[in-house]
Amino acid sequence: MTAHDTPTEAAADAAVGTTVDTEIDTAEMDTQIDTGVAAAAEPDLQSDLDCQSGSALAEAARAVAANPKVQDALQSVVDLAMAECECFGASVTLVKTTGGAETTATSCELIEQADELQYQFDEGPCLRAAEQGGAYLIVDTATDPRWPVWGPAVAAMGLRSVLSIHLFTDARVLGALNLYYEDITEFADDEVETAKVVAAHASVALARIRSERDLWRAIDSRHLIGQAQGILMERFRLTPERAFAVLRRHSQQHNIKLHEIASTLVRTGHLPGDTETG
Repeated sequence: MTAHDTPTEAAADAAVGTTVDTEIDTAEMDTQIDTGVAAAAEPDLQSDLDCQSGSALAEAARAVAANPKVQDALQSVVDLAMAECECFGASVTLVKTTGGAETTATSCELIEQADELQYQFDEGPCLRAAEQGGAYLIVDTATDPRWPVWGPAVAAMGLRSVLSIHLFTDARVLGALNLYYEDITEFADDEVETAKVVAAHASVALARIRSERDLWRAIDSRHLIGQAQGILMERFRLTPERAFAVLRRHSQQHNIKLHEIASTLVRTGHLPGDTETG
């Protein structure tokens, strides 16, 4: 027990082993939430919809946003693209928080393989759109000089034209919507605009889903930490501040995130690696 520890706090620390009173970063409790997504995208969407059969597309986009599960929503984006853009296949590439990109929804295995080749060769339109933004159109994958390795490879698979458009918010690029065609396609302006509208609707829907998911994850973390503090307060007669300090020091000592420490305590009655508090 240090000169600053109370006897009851020392008892709680003893239950999890000898600890060191060092500060850790608790920013994980405050998940960043994207705001103003729909407001930022709405003017462009409305002008495009005036030129398209917008009501049916808007209804389909609302159905995407209504999916409570992220994976179902992503697959709905693919289905929407297939219906509206008359392509052979479609996929959604999302940028990972740890870096890089991955295909999270696809219309068929062949399309997933084409995406995977982009990640393998580190070149291709969906990677460029997902990581840098913008729209990338390939009329003929076999001859486009921008993708000298990936292009001929997917041409040999029977995929000759591609359109990739970034999925975005006003603050970040989420990923890309990728449309694949079997035939060499000279894209008309209205076809490109339709694809952009689909991508814009999907961006709004996916950004809202991500924001809601992250919001509830942050709320759940706070609730778990509060419950864990309550357990320690009752068991060792600690103040809220002292109870949080025990959780924080245990997180630092074992290199486990604070909300995971709290979750284990709430679920099992003891802290990770400890059998005396259970």
